[in-house]
Amino acid sequence: MRFLAIEKIAILAISAFFYSGVANAQQGEINISKDPKIDKLLTYQKEINQETDNDTRFKIQIFNGNLKNAQRTKSRFEYKYSDIHASIKFETPNYKVWVGNFRTSLEADRYLAEVKETFPNAFVFIPPKKKK
Repeated sequence: MRFLAIEKIAILAISAFFYSGVANAQQGEINISKDPKIDKLLTYQKEINQETDNDTRFKIQIFNGNLKNAQRTKSRFEYKYSDIHASIKFETPNYKVWVGNFRTSLEADRYLAEVKETFPNAFVFIPPKKKK
């Protein structure tokens, strides 16, 4: 009985070897056509991104207090939300933990809803402009 099993496997292997030489992959071409307005849209988006000053973007403040607790809060935030940048800012007399750099208030509010689960005192604001 074992001999029959080995014989069947050998026949299958030999036939598979011969048929593999006959098999061919399909050949073809792909043509991609795009609307010329897409290039215009990309150019327009680049212009908007260059005009937008980083200082006018929305941020979320998750902490206000002493340095030790600010560092602890920042670490906790970075551990839970690794996709958004967090920074510590000093404004006399407190340290503040600011997160994100959102273009619109809608974008910031959406993220705020997620952050409020862990940091209930968080709020959205526009940071004051730097003096030149």
